[in-house]
Amino acid sequence: MSTGKKKYYAEFIGAHGAGKTFTYHAITKQHLLKPYKAVFPSQLKRPRLHFALSCPLIALKNIRHIIFVISFFFQYAQMRQINFKVFRALFKMIILHKYCYRFDFDVLLKDDMLHMLQRIMFKKNVQMQKAFSLYFMHFVYLYDGLIFVDINREEMNKRFKLRFIGKSVAFIKSREVIHERARKQSEILRKVVISQKIVPCLVLDGSADVNENAQKVVKFVKQKMIKI
Repeated sequence: MSTGKKKYYAEFIGAHGAGKTFTYHAITKQHLLKPYKAVFPSQLKRPRLHFALSCPLIALKNIRHIIFVISFFFQYAQMRQINFKVFRALFKMIILHKYCYRFDFDVLLKDDMLHMLQRIMFKKNVQMQKAFSLYFMHFVYLYDGLIFVDINREEMNKRFKLRFIGKSVAFIKSREVIHERARKQSEILRKVVISQKIVPCLVLDGSADVNENAQKVVKFVKQKMIKI
């Protein structure tokens, strides 16, 4: 559990299929940040009962952030099932993020809140860049580093087909809609992330070799986040 030492958090952002998960899996599973311990959430062994019992208190302590997410959705998001799913995921992430910090690690790597924002179906005439900026600034205190992974549409589509081989036509079509919306909105989110000067940011080419990108992230974490 918690050791009281400084912990660092880097969020991976980008369209679906950009290679975010492959990159931080390569770093954590190969222990590329040694002597620092880098993890992603599913590597932390969370007893289900302990997590369930911890949730109410964590939610209470973070009530202002939960209220912010509720008001954000009322103001900007359409009343759609997909938005309810995104809201539920963001609500869980607020709690899970705080819970993860009880465990022993140095660097937490994952795609999280900003990544999920790209799925939202926004109301008409919403200025998405403004909405993304508002959301980012509210949760900016969480981040020690941001890694944006670029991917071109052709490569994204190729990976999409490989990812869902064997799935039903209806399922694939529903995912196509989500992936395309996320791709378009990731371009807007990219502007927000790149233009801000508060949190160090690294941009990767998702089409490049995973191990090369992993090494770039390792260098970024050590030089820009931990500042060795």
